Amino acid sequence: MENKLLWVDNFKNLGILAVILGHIASPLGGFIFSFHMPLFFIVAGFFIKFDLTFKEFVSKDFKRLVIPYFIFSVVGLGLEILKRYALHRNTVNLLDELQGVFIWMDMPSLIHTYAFVLWFLPALFFARVILFIVKKNIQNIFIQFLVVFILFSLSFFINLPFGIDNAMNALLFVFIGYIYFRSYAESKILYFLPFVAMVIWIFVGFPALDMASKTYSNIVINILFSISIVYTFIIILKKFNSDNKLLKIWGGNTMLLFIMHPYTNNIAHIVVEKLHFGDWYLKLFISLILLQVLLFLKLKFENKGVFKYV
Repeated sequence: MENKLLWVDNFKNLGILAVILGHIASPLGGFIFSFHMPLFFIVAGFFIKFDLTFKEFVSKDFKRLVIPYFIFSVVGLGLEILKRYALHRNTVNLLDELQGVFIWMDMPSLIHTYAFVLWFLPALFFARVILFIVKKNIQNIFIQFLVVFILFSLSFFINLPFGIDNAMNALLFVFIGYIYFRSYAESKILYFLPFVAMVIWIFVGFPALDMASKTYSNIVINILFSISIVYTFIIILKKFNSDNKLLKIWGGNTMLLFIMHPYTNNIAHIVVEKLHFGDWYLKLFISLILLQVLLFLKLKFENKGVFKYV
């Protein structure tokens, strides 16, 4: 289990680096957006505990995912309002933004503030809750998959509050992550998947994928490519396992890094623009340094203030 946890932490490090690079306008953006959100939903399925009661499960995940969502969505909205006031820009429509934060909880409703990445948290919360219900009430794995796939398919035709349609869309990847970690984590039966990724890349390129808006260039190809790329990274990380203390700290704090990287990316962008020097690589370096400072602060003030929620 320690070996599993080690590569999973490094897997999460890869995911958060991909997110930062994707949102900093790097040349790797097209490739990154083809798999980075499926990666996070897949890893979120690894450690679902079905031995809990429904109340225990919901309470634990609500504290871990939804409370941080509300806290940092309000913070993100507040900072956006202050920024626009300081720069003499048009103010946000506060009523619309509050409805987005507390009712819709999706990317289109959060896009105008620093909270735009936080759609992931309620989507993940409800995806895990739905999977918990499915697993508790259906024993046959093939019927489980059928239900999950039907919900995934329906998500493209509905728009529900609380990001539930995004949760239905993410459910397939969470389920795949759960099945993989429980049944195939030590198996070599999936070693053909890197070749699937290579074939798709050669003949199709990097298939465009935006899970936040449920926009798939080709649903079948998107699913196959993202899963194949994710598994390819898993193979590599298992071969080159690293027990580096710094990497373990980053892998254990991806919630903080995920929530704060829009701020550090924005600061990095401003610095590079003011210097009139460098490009995305300098922005990446500055953002990573700022995130490391935040990690040091969290380690020093752990379980105090907002740090206890991330």
